[in-house]
Amino acid sequence: MGEVMIRRKKPIKILIIVLAIVICGIGVAYAALSSVLNITTSRITQSAMTWDIGFEAGTIPGVATVTNNGTINCGSVTATATAVTGVSPVFNTATGKCAYTLKLQNNGTIGGKIAQITITQPVSNCTLGDSSMTCGNMAYRLRYDSADSTSYVKLNDTIAGKSGSTPTVKTIVLTIENNALSTTGYNQYGFKYQLDFVQN
Repeated sequence: MGEVMIRRKKPIKILIIVLAIVICGIGVAYAALSSVLNITTSRITQSAMTWDIGFEAGTIPGVATVTNNGTINCGSVTATATAVTGVSPVFNTATGKCAYTLKLQNNGTIGGKIAQITITQPVSNCTLGDSSMTCGNMAYRLRYDSADSTSYVKLNDTIAGKSGSTPTVKTIVLTIENNALSTTGYNQYGFKYQLDFVQN
């Protein structure tokens, strides 16, 4: 019985040696077929994003539209990047309106949207909308594109960032309209629109 056991051990040893040689051969074959690939970069550049929303600066003449035989003197307004001043139309026994065409531009790469519109009333009994205000006979509105447009400036309106070196421009028209004649003269002082833009 001992002889049988010894004879069985020899083939096992030979088999283990053969398997070891085969495994080593496979390992060598795989090593011979392997490749090393490298990707390297010299520099990564990201241009800075910019924020630059404001009015196009300049002097803007008011355009009058008279609907009766009176006269309207719209005068001119002065626009800077952050403010429009000098709005003082005079309605001489006239119905009609004055229109001031402003250019809102985004010369930055970041788009913006209107997060808040704050209106300061010239008198205490005005009726307010998003960007409209009616105070007695007088109606104040911020419109897009033209003096007769029914597309009004409102919350969450957006303006895209510039394309290349060309700013994105939107036309905003401030209209002040006298809808009826009055037997007594009056003045309305201190009306104001404040548009707050945030990143879109």
